[in-house]
Amino acid sequence: MNGWVFAVDLGGTKIEIGLVSPENRIVGRQRIPTRPTEGPQRVVERIAACVEALGSLLPPGQRADALGMCSPGPVDHETGTLIDPPNLAGLHNSPLADMLARRLEMPVHLEHDAKAAALGEYHYGAGRGEPSLVYIVVGTGVGAAIIQDGQLVRGQNNSAGEIGHVTLDKNGERCSCGSRGCVETYLSGPWLARRYEKRAGEAVGGDQVIARAGRGDPLALQVVAEAGDALGTAIATLAMVLNIDLYVVGGSVAKSGDVLLEPTRRALPDHAYRSVGCGVRVLATELGDDGPLLGCAYMARQAAAESAAALVGLPATVEATDWALVEGVVLDIQRFSVHDGPGIRTNVFLKGCPLRCPWCANPESQRLHPELMLSAQTCARCGQFQDYCVDEWGAGGWTQALLDKYGQRPDVCPTCAVRWVGGRRTARDVIAEVQRDAVFYQGVGGLTLTGGEPTFQPRFAEALLRLAKAEGLTTAMETSGHTRWAVLERLLPHLDHVLYDFKHIDPEKHRAHTGVDNALILSNLRRLVEVGAPVSIRVPLIPGFNVDDLDAMAAWVRDLGCQSLTLLPYHTYGRAKYTALGRDYAWEQHARLDAGAVRALADSVRAHGLAVHVGG
Repeated sequence: MNGWVFAVDLGGTKIEIGLVSPENRIVGRQRIPTRPTEGPQRVVERIAACVEALGSLLPPGQRADALGMCSPGPVDHETGTLIDPPNLAGLHNSPLADMLARRLEMPVHLEHDAKAAALGEYHYGAGRGEPSLVYIVVGTGVGAAIIQDGQLVRGQNNSAGEIGHVTLDKNGERCSCGSRGCVETYLSGPWLARRYEKRAGEAVGGDQVIARAGRGDPLALQVVAEAGDALGTAIATLAMVLNIDLYVVGGSVAKSGDVLLEPTRRALPDHAYRSVGCGVRVLATELGDDGPLLGCAYMARQAAAESAAALVGLPATVEATDWALVEGVVLDIQRFSVHDGPGIRTNVFLKGCPLRCPWCANPESQRLHPELMLSAQTCARCGQFQDYCVDEWGAGGWTQALLDKYGQRPDVCPTCAVRWVGGRRTARDVIAEVQRDAVFYQGVGGLTLTGGEPTFQPRFAEALLRLAKAEGLTTAMETSGHTRWAVLERLLPHLDHVLYDFKHIDPEKHRAHTGVDNALILSNLRRLVEVGAPVSIRVPLIPGFNVDDLDAMAAWVRDLGCQSLTLLPYHTYGRAKYTALGRDYAWEQHARLDAGAVRALADSVRAHGLAVHVGG
């Protein structure tokens, strides 16, 4: 069932009640004080009054099917009873679900708030189409909820995933739980404030530390970066134990965005085995503060379905997965490409990459979430706002303040000078667009997945390739190879060409410049050759990085049994994109190779007995 439902987020100081449409829009909401000391019956009556008031917003002839409710734990989800949440004295051991169900005459389900937020994110937010995720809430405290293959992982006491009091440093500061160096002592809002005050000598709140970091305050940035490193360590630990790839971070501290999450991502390779850490994605919540309410809406629909099924003696059913409906984040679709596989091709750029190459031609593809870009040279000074758009973000990139100010401008910008890059799309929608170019393929060209790193969205990449093959299209994929072999193994049956970027032979140099070593890349390339995969090896020629080591790379490729190598000369076409994103272009001091230098490098590769192609 997917109809109208009510959602209730019960907190220590406030209760938020929402009416949620079948399209998962919160069409009305009310907020009231909790006042738990008044007792459960009075709280239930005040919630019921809000529900009845919101019911007036229902379309004529419609009724709500059920109500979902969440609260701080501990919660007995099976009986719908609050146990003894520390901030809800007066409601301890209250069977709120049953009380509300009788009062409103509809099914009611009660769940822990972190788990509700996880369900919201999984079904309607950043986890849409994913098999599993871990939702981490970072605010006054730190907690997590685990969804594995669509099911909440609860543990014996419904407390699975509580990482806030996992020890990071046994000699660290004393936590409120009595232990030392817990995750919470690095990440939570109160501890961010404490660490900042200790260094700055100024008492501020955790939210102010986040705000100052967003404005570029060096000390606040340092404190938040340390928090990000701690979060990366915690996520790496969870990834090693659970083997789940997607970690969505919500809560008040997470509103700092990439100021917190980029240090988190950088820390992952240091604390997780490479074949585990290579696939880990860390994202900010897409639902923000609405996550718990939308999670409650999902629970309400489940309760309604179970109630309806029970009336006729049937089990509730689960819909089968449809590859056409799998969603992913697409950066761009580029038509009439002739450099990314044979023939004329349509390139689908997927966002997200585990590498951070400083010369990257598509820096807007590195991070999985949508980003705001500003290209001042195309600004028409349209005058739609009180002030014109800035010429550039500045070295610190776009802060939360700039995001709040400019985030709606792409909707009305006549020249796309300010624009969002990256958006969610279904595989069916993408392939329909690719199919428009089929007349030009002539049996040779087709679809190329690129990015970013297509294997960073493995399920979406597989869906696109499966649908493309079903339409009779040839398929290709550009990849760095930094992924699990199991991912490549799933994609290979649907690929006609694998364009494999081999960046360096030395693991330390590779790690120093890309953020990861090359062990997986070399291992996967070797296995692809061994199984006879249709692989073409390409070396991007990057001055200051791998040009002086090309001989060793060519010898390794020759010893692998390959016959050819493609050289991709370094270019600076992506420089303007760094400015548009508010990032520094770290490879500014390196000049492009002239034609003579490229010819000399090609000759050095031929000396190893390899055929050489230059360019795509």
